[in-house]
Amino acid sequence: MALVRLYFKSVSEILQAEDVGLLILVNEEKTRQLSVICDAAMKYQFGLRVSKADITPQLLPEVLWQVVKRNLDLRFQLIINDIIDGKYRSLLYMPDILQAIPIRISDGVLLAYLADFPIYIDEQLLMRQGVPYDDSQTRVSVPVNIISNEMLQEALERAVSEEDYKKASQIRDELRRREKKDDKP
Repeated sequence: MALVRLYFKSVSEILQAEDVGLLILVNEEKTRQLSVICDAAMKYQFGLRVSKADITPQLLPEVLWQVVKRNLDLRFQLIINDIIDGKYRSLLYMPDILQAIPIRISDGVLLAYLADFPIYIDEQLLMRQGVPYDDSQTRVSVPVNIISNEMLQEALERAVSEEDYKKASQIRDELRRREKKDDKP
């Protein structure tokens, strides 16, 4: 498995979905980006750190990281290696002892950001899930397979109310594809 290093670029909102945010990760060459959906609480946590709020050194993730760093002589990495049921599978990997612990991707990215350790993704997964990166773009593309059924249903309702029937048809097809997948034994 070939790995590609990613860097946290930004956190942003999804229009018309205040309870959801996007974490944007880019490769070293800044040619591809990966969008990771996060909840409102995580969007807020990233906002605190990106804005360099004075309280962040006293928050739980930073305090726990200081405890780990002072008491363990280990290196850490975040490895993103799969997507299962619309969620990225990520592992907090310790290469010195060859151990990995599953971690929610948004938590892993936050920890990597505040502790300054590398994030890697399987190259094939980045090619499949990533999109071309353009620093001048204000809109972000998100692969439909990382969007929850609830979000898709809301998007379908919005597309119908806006009379965007082409988009509504695409969303409906994705929901049906997922239903068929869930019905298989």
